[in-house]
Parts: sequence; structure tokens; C-alpha cells
Amino acid sequence: MLATRAAFVAVGLAVNVLMMVRGIIFMTILGYEDLGLVALVQSVILFSGLMHFGLLNGGYRLLCHAGAAYKQRIVDLAYTGFASIGALIGLSALIVSFWIDSDLYRVIAALTALAGFCTLIRSWMTNEMVAAGRLRSVNAINGISMLASLALVGLLYPGLAPFDPALVAVLSIAVQPVLFVALSFASGAVLKPRRFKASKRLSRVIFAAGFTLFLTGIAIQLMNLMERSYVSGQLGLEALGRLYLAFLFLTLFQLAPNLVQQVFLPNIVNAFKAREKATVSRELRHLLIVTTGYATAACLALWLLAEPLLQLILPEYVPDLRWVYLLAPGLIAFTLSAPFALTFNVVIDYRWYVVAYGVGMASTAGILGGAILFDAPFTLDGMMILRSAIYAAMAAILIVGWWRLSRSYPEFRMTIR
Repeated sequence: MLATRAAFVAVGLAVNVLMMVRGIIFMTILGYEDLGLVALVQSVILFSGLMHFGLLNGGYRLLCHAGAAYKQRIVDLAYTGFASIGALIGLSALIVSFWIDSDLYRVIAALTALAGFCTLIRSWMTNEMVAAGRLRSVNAINGISMLASLALVGLLYPGLAPFDPALVAVLSIAVQPVLFVALSFASGAVLKPRRFKASKRLSRVIFAAGFTLFLTGIAIQLMNLMERSYVSGQLGLEALGRLYLAFLFLTLFQLAPNLVQQVFLPNIVNAFKAREKATVSRELRHLLIVTTGYATAACLALWLLAEPLLQLILPEYVPDLRWVYLLAPGLIAFTLSAPFALTFNVVIDYRWYVVAYGVGMASTAGILGGAILFDAPFTLDGMMILRSAIYAAMAAILIVGWWRLSRSYPEFRMTIR
């Protein structure tokens, strides 16, 4: 079991490396304005992929210990919801297309909508396979879809691109979730919906378990959208492109801890339900050790290797490391708070999530809104310092919440052996 977990995380990290390669190619070929457009598209895709209103979180939480018949009912309900969400995403893309006066941007809007919807389905499928222990299937499908994305990136090189480079970049991003969904269904690695049906009772159970967590996830992406919309609107797409390196670091840094949490959560939930306090405590300790080790290694790599490597492959982007360094402290603090915050998901008590993410979103909206209202624009330095400070504040709130919760559940203190 330990070897399978390690392989799952290793493949996830390898996919992260390939994503980094893709980002480096974008930075090599595209100008800052096109990079800004790509950053905006990626943010919209991630935001669309989170528009599940709690289906993803609540369904995954129940899949961790559901029987075969109950799993099928959960899957049927999930895809019923996804069909409605997909229609909403498609309608939004159609409305946006009427405001756009460029055929190129209309095509990009359509690809963004498709990729956003498939990202939503991909997240569900990944959770389903992890909950069922089919980690090898996730690895294989993840690897194939990422390699296909990289193959399309190859069209960006001079003389190969059949159309606009920005469109090629967006197409390479979109093909990854689309292919993941197609391969998951084709391989039988996930359950297919047998009928579209919404059970009121099951819906209440799922949304009770997942809706609050959905709000916290959407808060992060709203912060991303507000940040990127502010920069593109107030400072221009070129300025947004200058932050692409920081955004790439942000995305890649968070993927590995998320993978690790996905692996640990089912065991912690099952042990908690079985009242195996020593197992809960041990699994949480292991998760904290792994997360701390990862954060330490990332800090050292950023400190010792980032500038020499960038100087070697993308010397013109070395000045942009400034914004990575400004973002990193808060991001690392937020990542280290994740093992503590996972306990809220185990007991399905998300009050502290709501407080932390609500403070983060309200602070972002209030500060950026005030900057516009009082005509006191942020610099790029100011944007990254703001994001780092908000991450740190959210981490502090989450750890306070864990400490309060652990009074009722001493196993969460990780001291029971």
C-alpha cells in the first residue's frame, strides 16, 4: 500500500515537472501579452472546474466508505449535477462571445469553457479512482493526457504553428482535461452514470458534507480572478504576463501537497469512523512530516537553484523571480497549515474554513476595490506582497481552528500512539 501511495505521488510530481516544461516553453515562445492571456485563461478554467457547488467534496467524502450500490447512486447524482453545470458554463461562454469582437478570442472562449467543464469532471474522476484505490489508473491516464498536451506545445516552435501561437497554447492546455475524461470512461477506470436522477435525500447528505468546502475552494479561485483581473485591467496584459513565472510556481507548488492529501484522506476518514484513534494520529503525523519535508525541499530548491536554472534556460525572466520570492513565504505557510486543516474535512465541520477563506476573499476584494476607488494602484510588488500576507493570515486562522477542534478530538493533536 505504501509503495502504491509513493508511486501515485511520484507520478503526480512527474506530471508537475511536465507542466513546468510546458510553462517554460510558453515563456520561451510567447510574448508577455500572450502570456497574460494564457494566465487569464488558466484562471478561468480553474474557476470553472470548481463550480461543483459541493458535489465534488461531499461526493468524495462519501465515496471513501460507500458500498457498490451506494457508489452508483452517488455517481448518478453527480453527473446529473454536472450536466446542469456544463449547460451553465456553455451559456456563459456564448454570452461572452457576443461581447468579443475577435474570432480568435471567440475560439479561445469556447476552448476555455470546454476545458473548464472537463477539468470539473476530471477532478471528480480522480477523486473516485483515489477513493477506490485505483491509483495506477490515475497515474497512467494522467501521464498520457499530459504527454498529449506537450505534443501540441511542440507546434509553437517557429514554422510549425498552423495558427496563432496563443491559440495553440490554449489548445494544449485544453486537451489535457478533455483527454483525461475520454480515457477514464474508455478504460472503465470510473463508474459511468446509469441514469440522470437527483435523489433529494442523497443530495442533502452530499451537499451537507461538501457545500461549505466548495465555498472555500471557490474563494481561492475568486481571489485569483480578482487579482488577475485587477492587474490586466489596471496595469495591462503585459504586466500580467510578467507575473506568469510566479503563477507557474504557485500552481506547481500546490499540486504535490494536494496529491498527498488525496492519498491520506480515505485512510484517515476510515480510521476516524472506526474510532481507531492511534491510526488517525499516526496518519496525520505522517502527512505533516511529508508536507513539511516537501516544503523544506521546495524552499531550498528555490533559494539555491531557481536563479541559476533560470539564468541557464530563460535568462530574460530572471528579474521576474522577484515576484516568486515575494509570494513564497505566505504560500509555504499556507501549505504547512493543510495537514491541520484536513481535520475539518474528516469531521465535516467547516466553520474555520469559512472564517479563513472568507477573511482572505473579503480582504482581497476590499483592498483591491479600495485601490481602484481611491486611485491608488498597486505595483506588481504590492500585488505579490498582498497575496503572500493573505495566505499567511489564512494559515494562522486554520491552525487556530485545528487547535480548538482538537480539544474535542485529541487524536488530531497527533500525540496518541
